[in-house]
Amino acid sequence: MDRGPMRNEDIEFDELRVLDEDKEMLGVMSTDEALELAAEKELDLVVMSPDAEPPLARIMNYSKYKYEKEKKDREARKKAAAVRVDIKELKMRYNIDTHDYGVRLRAAQKFLEGGDKVKVICQFRGRENDFREIGREMFARFVEDVGEVGSLESKPSMEGNSMTMLLAPTVAKGDSK
Repeated sequence: MDRGPMRNEDIEFDELRVLDEDKEMLGVMSTDEALELAAEKELDLVVMSPDAEPPLARIMNYSKYKYEKEKKDREARKKAAAVRVDIKELKMRYNIDTHDYGVRLRAAQKFLEGGDKVKVICQFRGRENDFREIGREMFARFVEDVGEVGSLESKPSMEGNSMTMLLAPTVAKGDSK
């Protein structure tokens, strides 16, 4: 298990280049001297760069440093999660009823306003493949009806017996709120 950087009595080096709590260089000194200095200030001696020659150590409040670092990591993860864009799928048929079409349209608009991409799929079975042009016209109407909320990212294309297109939000996910 990783216990973090070497600190205080765990330090195995004879000499260290030492920084004080304000990141001012104190120079090269023995580990014992540096530990005494840290003890006088009631702080920890932490090795920041063990590979340097001589290793770089800093006098600091390690608990506070660790807390601040964890807090920064949490914030970074939170921001990364907020920026993530999901792809929502909407399935329909080329001969979809007007009410069902409206339901799919409202769902697409809601997803796009929320900052998610929308993949629209039109499925064809058997001889329905002859009606691909009707599917293309329906997709064109769908893009038009979505309006200002989204724009066409990838044009309608056939994948097996399905026609798909991808709509992207015109407003980025972070800006929508």
